[in-house]
Amino acid sequence: MIKDRGRKIVNSNYRAGFVALLGEPNAGKSTLMNAILGEKISIVSEKPQTTRGRIHGLFSNDEVQIVFVDAPGTIESTSGINSFLKDEVGDVIVRADVVLVVLGADTTDTTAARLIQMATESGKPFTVVVTKADLITGERAPKCLPVLVATKAPFITISALKREEEARDEVVSRLIPLLPKAEAPLYDEELLTTETIRKLSAEFIREACFQHTRQEVPYGLAIRIVKFQEPEAEGDVTKIYAEIVVERTAHKAIVIGAKASNIKKIGTDARKAIEKLIGSKIYLDLHVDVREGWTKNKRMLKELGYVVVKE
Repeated sequence: MIKDRGRKIVNSNYRAGFVALLGEPNAGKSTLMNAILGEKISIVSEKPQTTRGRIHGLFSNDEVQIVFVDAPGTIESTSGINSFLKDEVGDVIVRADVVLVVLGADTTDTTAARLIQMATESGKPFTVVVTKADLITGERAPKCLPVLVATKAPFITISALKREEEARDEVVSRLIPLLPKAEAPLYDEELLTTETIRKLSAEFIREACFQHTRQEVPYGLAIRIVKFQEPEAEGDVTKIYAEIVVERTAHKAIVIGAKASNIKKIGTDARKAIEKLIGSKIYLDLHVDVREGWTKNKRMLKELGYVVVKE
């Protein structure tokens, strides 16, 4: 994306920078970013490790431009695609100006301590947000509270799902003083993301696959956009041709379903999400391709975009 150099900020306290979202799988990082932006940019699923590659979301007002970077959840394994996920998290933190540690209300004290240590060792300013506060009832407290108190980590507790505006205001106000001062926004203030429609379309297709497959299938699944054809004339629609890549023949049958029932559901949900994103009708064509063991093949991982690009 092209940086916006056309407007110089009059406010001498204006700030802008990158904020890395650091948390374990299913901590609510994507839900939090979507809530702050007021639009769905990062895909969400009840299954862990939904986020694979970084997704950028932009929040802008007269005081600040925050470039949120939603990264994969932290994991210990380094086998196959997990090596990419771990490298991706590390690279996102290195490039960030601020780290936002995202903990679920049910995050254990051990995990919380590990994430706070990662943020501390990064040398970047950081703050902590405990999500899913709506799950805390009565006099219960977040499981990670003792660690937060012991480490004296600054934190707030929010519910991004039930109180979006409150969550946005509290998180943004915490982040502003941590960001560097700037003369102008890093990107056009009208943008909500720096990602291409092509990339987000692949993400929404993958999200629909997560919703309509079970057990281990989603984790051996990737999306490749074969052709992305924008409208050439008035009345035309965007045409997207995509492959759903799986690593086992048995998984192909599950994705397609009896009489193609499942892939129709996947296509319908993905199409609706993409149409909402771009604000117009699309044509979506899906095919399933088997690539045995792609999650452990370096060449295939690179071909499908699972490689950290370091500048």
